[in-house]
Amino acid sequence: MIKKGLMLFISILFLSACSDNLDASEQNELKQKLIEVNQISDIGELNKALIDDALSEASQLDLEGKDKDWFVLYYLIYATTGEEADKEKAYEHSQLRMLYEQTWQDLAFERYGVEIEEDELQEMLDKYLTPLKEGVLSSQTSELETQLYLAEKLGYSVDEYFYQITIHIYENRVISESLYPLLEKEYGMDDEHGISYQYRMEVIDEIVEAKS
Repeated sequence: MIKKGLMLFISILFLSACSDNLDASEQNELKQKLIEVNQISDIGELNKALIDDALSEASQLDLEGKDKDWFVLYYLIYATTGEEADKEKAYEHSQLRMLYEQTWQDLAFERYGVEIEEDELQEMLDKYLTPLKEGVLSSQTSELETQLYLAEKLGYSVDEYFYQITIHIYENRVISESLYPLLEKEYGMDDEHGISYQYRMEVIDEIVEAKS
């Protein structure tokens, strides 16, 4: 069993310490940015030059670990979907997305008492991640070559790469199986999309309130 005790308290304490005491206009701007970073497109057609650019920008910002991974993701999304690949924007949005993902889980753990069961998570990984990885690796396409290049540049083995870029998705799926029945009662609705949206806004409001 994986327990995340006091994580919400720690996150809120951190946010409060970093608070800029945002006024109403700034709070609304932050809220809109948090909504925006959750509506990004998938990465478009990649090439090694774009990957090199993203890693170079990450190096200039001295980013490591998850900070680098999320920055590179956002930089490449913007670079391949017609938006200007601006490192300041990519950095700000990637940091907001990381904060959102952490708060999403923290609220589930601390406010609603949900936990991640290791065996359930492993079952989810076996069911979805393993076939995904095997499918990509068997494709023998230029896309595969590019993905392997990105994995190498991020410092991951193939297994580590697929795990790192998807683990938050599978963790959230496991959490949702226990969380959504509780949210049905909390919100008085049984529509999964409606519940997902309502909880997303609850998470965003929690972040904005902590920054106020």
